[in-house]
This record gives sequence, structure tokens and C-alpha cells, in this order.
Amino acid sequence: MNTPEIDAISKMDAARAALKESTPEVLDAICAVVAELFPEGKFLCANSLFVYTAEGRRTIGPLDRQRNPKYPHHLVWEWPLDRLPKRITRPHLGAHADSKKRTLKGLLNQARRAGAEIPCGDIGRHYAPRLTLR
Repeated sequence: MNTPEIDAISKMDAARAALKESTPEVLDAICAVVAELFPEGKFLCANSLFVYTAEGRRTIGPLDRQRNPKYPHHLVWEWPLDRLPKRITRPHLGAHADSKKRTLKGLLNQARRAGAEIPCGDIGRHYAPRLTLR
């Protein structure tokens, strides 16, 4: 019998199970960061990465002095974590808040690949996988 191969497979299964157990904490950290970036947001659609209010409308988040969004929804997901405000990211992401390579979209994709379960629910008129921010 090939016991070394069986041991390697069981180690891999144990690592996958341990990784899946940590995914809710990662999703909570992502939701906390997004909730602070978009204060009026209630839901995050996991497919489109849009943030919605409780009424089901898309939110653009806080505006700067020129009335432009501070964190444009089509860009903020691709920004490195070190570009986001440290007062928002550091309490939830710790030392990873200074990462120049990681993004919020990348963290969400890694959590999904690790087996995170994102529940489906209503966002306005749509039924989609969503994360509740508040």
C-alpha cells in the first residue's frame, strides 16, 4: 500500500478544512472595511461588487470637495490595500493593510476559492449572492 500518498492526501484535506473554517472571519473583515468605505451601504453584491442601500439602490459612497466619489466603486476593488485609508483597514486587516499587492477583490476571490459560503438574498428587485455589511 502507498501510505505516504494517503498521508499526503489526508494532510491536504486537513489543510483545506482548516482554510474553510477561517473564511467567515475573512468575509467579516472585508464587510467591515467596505461598510466603513460606504457608510450608507447595507449589502455588497458578490457578483458585481456593487454596494447597495437597504432600499436596494446602488450607493456611490462619500463625495470629495469636487462632488466626485472618494472611493469609486469601479476602481476601489482593484486598488492595493495600502492605498485605502489606514484608519479603516488597519483595525480589520492588521498588518495586511500595508500590502501593495493585495486588493479587496483579490481577498474576496481567495475566500471564495477557499470555500466561503456567500448566501443569496434580495437586493432591491434582484436575487443575488450578497454579503450584509450592517
